Amino acid sequence: MEQVCEELVRTIGAASDSCVLAWDDGSSPKVVFATGHTETVLLAKAGELVGKPAAALFAGGERAARDLASLCAHVPAAEQRPMLRAGKPFAAQLLLRGVNGGAVALVRDLTAGHLQADAALRAEDLARFASLVAHEVRNPLSAVKIALQTLERHGTLAQNDLKRTSIALREVLNIELLLNEVLEFARPPSLSLVPGDPRAPVEEAVAGVEAEWAARSVTFRRKLPDRMPPAVLDPVRVRTAVKILCRQAAVAADDGGGGAVDIELREITGGWELSVADPGRTLSPELREKAFVPFTPQRARGSGLGLAVVARIAQEHRGAARIEERPGGGNVISLTFSAA
Repeated sequence: MEQVCEELVRTIGAASDSCVLAWDDGSSPKVVFATGHTETVLLAKAGELVGKPAAALFAGGERAARDLASLCAHVPAAEQRPMLRAGKPFAAQLLLRGVNGGAVALVRDLTAGHLQADAALRAEDLARFASLVAHEVRNPLSAVKIALQTLERHGTLAQNDLKRTSIALREVLNIELLLNEVLEFARPPSLSLVPGDPRAPVEEAVAGVEAEWAARSVTFRRKLPDRMPPAVLDPVRVRTAVKILCRQAAVAADDGGGGAVDIELREITGGWELSVADPGRTLSPELREKAFVPFTPQRARGSGLGLAVVARIAQEHRGAARIEERPGGGNVISLTFSAA
């Protein structure tokens, strides 16, 4: 670990906005080495930092320290994250390398330009605001959705009333989809990687969305292998990506009068791939090219954030996202994930 730190110190040279930190990968990570311009960057002498909880240096606390160590465990990584000095956040660029038992980071203070720090703080504010809005709106919205679903299934409504109920429920589902996309887009990236079977989070996500659309003219068809080798993944983030794709595909199918959403999971070289196909309106090449760019909706209504979120989740797992035309009409969105 010290050898890696010494290499990074030579990289720093005379740069006064940088220092080197190393922390272990325990359940409560601690700083095990510090050198460079720590007094300028972190307002503390290197010796004062050693033995200190790494949680005190990251805005995300212990989880951020563990996530960063996991991120660079197999390959070097670069991340821009808010860090803390004297308890106050500042924008930092981290060049990370995994070592036995922990991680080493070349930390560069980005606040010299101030703009990066302001952007990091605004991102945190946005995440808090989105979480507040989602909480205050989703709870009453869920009650409305359950009431409408009950009316739709009751079977005693007149035809016109049933049609109005169906339209209202569809609008509630659209609002719920929008809320979920905004909340996920605003949430700071954070992974909790564990070894597991990719089929479990995929099936859980599909089953959840299927229950939401049980009374609609949309069905979900799965094509999952009987067995898959374990992969290192964050099951919560994988479920989020699958739910977003299935909900968007369901809305696209419903807009076209109904149909089947096809979900396929397959093993590929070095990892696994998930595909979700909808029978809706085929996107033009121009829209497919910008599909994963935030705030470029593919439908007449929508935030344009959902596919940006799923692309980010794939990238967090050292994979990628792509969108293609579905044979016979519709669209296929595929995500690849690294197995390790």
